[in-house]
Amino acid sequence: MLIVKNMKDEKDLMARCGKKTPFEVPEGYFEQFHARIMDSLPEPEAMYAAPAAPVSLMTRVKPWLYMAALFVSTIFVVQGLMYVQEARFPAENVAEDLYTEEADHFMSTSLYNEYALYSYLTNENE
Repeated sequence: MLIVKNMKDEKDLMARCGKKTPFEVPEGYFEQFHARIMDSLPEPEAMYAAPAAPVSLMTRVKPWLYMAALFVSTIFVVQGLMYVQEARFPAENVAEDLYTEEADHFMSTSLYNEYALYSYLTNENE
């Protein structure tokens, strides 16, 4: 690799080599370019000489089977996740689950009435 250090070296180099590039395009290269490319391509009959293989029914149905299996497995995964969530958090509304016959019996036999219970639950100071 030739490194030019200063202007004097550059002028000496230009005097020896000149501005002419060492690469040249042959005469008539671009005039014959299209013909050479077309001659190098294979014939269309040679490309499609082999007959197409028949497509079986299973090959046609296989993508639909895969899609159906994907949907079924997604449903099972969602149902499993919902079951696990229900097992960890049994009820979102605990007040409805606690109000049974036992709770009704407790309210009827205790000294408190529903108004006292509601006021106790809604009062923030106590």
